[in-house]
Amino acid sequence: MLENMVLAPYTTLRIGGRARYFTEVANEEELRESLNFAKGNNLPVFILGGGSNVLFADVGFNGLVVRPLFKGLETSEVGPHYVQVRVGAGEVLDEVIAWTVENGWWGMENLSFIPGLSGALAIQNVGAYGQEASEVIESVEVFDMVNGKSQMLNRDECGFTYRHSRFNTYDKGRFVILSVTLKLKKDGKPNLTYKDLQEYFNSPVPLKAGSPSLMHKRGRGELLQMRQAVIKIRKDKGQDPDKVWTAGSFFSNFRLTQKEFASLLERIKKDFGEEKSVELQTLVNKVKAPSDEGRIKVPAAWILDQLLNLKGMQVGGARLSERQVLNVINVGSATAKDCIELFEKVRSLVYQKTGLTLVSEPEFVGPDSDSVGIEDPRFDKSNREF
Repeated sequence: MLENMVLAPYTTLRIGGRARYFTEVANEEELRESLNFAKGNNLPVFILGGGSNVLFADVGFNGLVVRPLFKGLETSEVGPHYVQVRVGAGEVLDEVIAWTVENGWWGMENLSFIPGLSGALAIQNVGAYGQEASEVIESVEVFDMVNGKSQMLNRDECGFTYRHSRFNTYDKGRFVILSVTLKLKKDGKPNLTYKDLQEYFNSPVPLKAGSPSLMHKRGRGELLQMRQAVIKIRKDKGQDPDKVWTAGSFFSNFRLTQKEFASLLERIKKDFGEEKSVELQTLVNKVKAPSDEGRIKVPAAWILDQLLNLKGMQVGGARLSERQVLNVINVGSATAKDCIELFEKVRSLVYQKTGLTLVSEPEFVGPDSDSVGIEDPRFDKSNREF
């Protein structure tokens, strides 16, 4: 158990004050000991994974931060066409994805190069480029911090929706993810539903000079090309965690009813012109989220960039990336206060111009978090006491 640990190095934004107590746990027994320590000292607890989707306050966290590093990769055959993989929640997500690609198993390749640990798959229903974790998650092994027992939850019990699950909404703070079990295909095919991937593989040189087109590289080679394509696209957008301090997408896409979307189109047509309204209508036909049946997904990036031209907006050391407007980047001196003020400024502009309310993807942890973040009546912003 360590005291007064600076949290910034444990987040991809490199922002955050000190935790009063900090510990890493490798198994369920160590987890129980840590939680008992917190309970005995009347401390709030925060469970920290890879730090890729969290913003700690500048004043830090006056409690215990627990970082689970549960390891393990176990496979089993599921008939002739599927393989089941149990992944420890502390395994590095992109390393796991690289491993599945090397083995020729389909279902995770479009999530390549996303930073963080594998437990985040279940918590955030991680999604990118037309794939979502909930499409391949079979079950999630959890430790219930209310009753002190571990249990297995099937996919339906996880409450998956777009970028959300029961773990980050109505049951936030209750469970620690121990492992995630995935069901992957042995004989899948490329998911090219996302516009960026369609454009990438329609280009004359998809990967490098002399590289065969995707449709001429079947099987495992085809799968590898999909992973390489996603990595290149993400790097071109400035989403390389080794070069840029960022939490990735800072803003969630909008999910509107047919009526809400029709009203938005009318407002855009009136205030920005019919051309912009048609542009958005054309775009949304290509970006339906797998878990958003009955809703229309409106890309926040299009609103921020194409409609409002907000790339490069900056508050203190926090800036909207010039390469991918959804990314808030730390230019080297950003504070949590800078990030929150930038988020609130952008949210205010979006609301004024469109009537839409932006929601943040990263979790804000600290005294400034009450006014921002997920606007869901089931969402409990408080940290659970033990």
